Amino acid sequence: MTSFRVEVLTENDWPRLRGIRLSALRDDPLAFLATYEREVAYTEQRWRQEFSRGEWNVMLASDQDVGLVGATTEPGMPAHECHLEFLWVAPGYRRTGGASMLLRTVLDRLRDSGVRTVWLWILNGNDPALRLYEQFGFQSTNERQALPDDPTRSEERMQLRLS
Repeated sequence: MTSFRVEVLTENDWPRLRGIRLSALRDDPLAFLATYEREVAYTEQRWRQEFSRGEWNVMLASDQDVGLVGATTEPGMPAHECHLEFLWVAPGYRRTGGASMLLRTVLDRLRDSGVRTVWLWILNGNDPALRLYEQFGFQSTNERQALPDDPTRSEERMQLRLS
């Protein structure tokens, strides 16, 4: 059984955030709106700006970064709401319970900090992620939108109310 732990990155950990996000975009280019080509060109300042949007949680196995999820906010968003974004687990660690552990850890931390509503957008066709989110109680809001860079693909908004 693989043993996982979760760390919250700080702004000075921006190289780790960059490394894991670029790995995710290389491994699963269709799973994200972001692209490897766009993010590989980000400057240090741009990577540091990612931390002003919220927390980046990295999952480790044997001191290796193997998973990621962001808990972010937008300007004007109520303090008791946030978004989950960029959930990713390295291919060799999928179906090991890592994604569930990462999501449970982050949702518990959000609940403890006073967050009551968590939103996310999921790309249509990402059925493994959809099943995971539904297991945690996320529900469709029936809001859908075409992707700006590829109108043949779309994403759906989901919501979870934390008790």
